[in-house]
Amino acid sequence: MDTDFALELVATARAIGKDRGLVVTVAVVDAAGHPVALARGKNWHGPYIAFGKARLAAAFRKPTGVLLQQWADRPLFAQSLTEVIPGGVTLNPGGYPVFDGDSCIGAIGIGGGSPDEDDLVAQLAVEAIAARTTANGKT
Repeated sequence: MDTDFALELVATARAIGKDRGLVVTVAVVDAAGHPVALARGKNWHGPYIAFGKARLAAAFRKPTGVLLQQWADRPLFAQSLTEVIPGGVTLNPGGYPVFDGDSCIGAIGIGGGSPDEDDLVAQLAVEAIAARTTANGKT
């Protein structure tokens, strides 16, 4: 994922959060989970949480809310992920993978709202970017 695209994704997510009265932290990673962009919210711990959500979504190519439900009966597996995924992960809603066609190019992580709010902001940001890139012929 290139930096310009990541920054566009950050700006979109921040605007969506603001429209809902939220000051969110937005983290974007590439497909390997490496940081590409960050916009801090108001909490000191926001970047750690948002990057953790983004890394987990990129690693498994699924939204973190879906993973949380899938692993609800496997707490030891979920806990062990913090040991095997470099940089740490956060198993809470608010992380979404970003695809270009069938290829995962990275992920976004949102922190600063409730789990449902973070999840919705991430989902809407990814959908808005996907719609924009399809309309512009950039997919």
